Amino acid sequence: MKRPDFIELFARHRGDIPTITGPGLMTRELFAVTGDGDTVLYNMEMPYATPMCMGLAMARPQQRIVALEGDGSLIMALGVLTTIARYHPENLTLIVLDNESYSTFGADMVSATATGVDLAAVARGCGIEKVVTVTTLDQAEQVMGPALKEPGPWVIVAKVDSQSEPDPRFVRNSPDVTEQSLDFSRMLRRSNGQ
Repeated sequence: MKRPDFIELFARHRGDIPTITGPGLMTRELFAVTGDGDTVLYNMEMPYATPMCMGLAMARPQQRIVALEGDGSLIMALGVLTTIARYHPENLTLIVLDNESYSTFGADMVSATATGVDLAAVARGCGIEKVVTVTTLDQAEQVMGPALKEPGPWVIVAKVDSQSEPDPRFVRNSPDVTEQSLDFSRMLRRSNGQ
């Protein structure tokens, strides 16, 4: 499955759900699809997207929160899966784009998932029940709706092709993360009635 195609599918289902992304080309692709809105905080450093979303999900149990990470980024903070299982935030969805590489740095930079680490099995082993691996867009289409609406926590591991060059459809870079964080923070306050 091609990463940009998966990103487009995710964006179509996401609506305006607050989302924090890890670094990499997926951020550029999501930004090209969703634009300059304030509901996505793009390009957080490795490995902060999932822990930040975990905190937001616990602080805002009435609101769905999505973390969009790469496999390498999640591996850097693998312990967050135990915390998700322990506190069980029903409004958290973690989507991991597993291309078995650190492809932003080059297709030959393989991650641990290329040599046997199964992130879905790790998530289940930590105690997270709603874990799904998808390898096709049809599978992703079937799971995305429930994972963004039904109680979780959810972990979706999307197995995508390793692609180190940006897709020509997505040429814009996401804006500065500092400016974005201020917009994202204001959006959260507005949605909380403050």
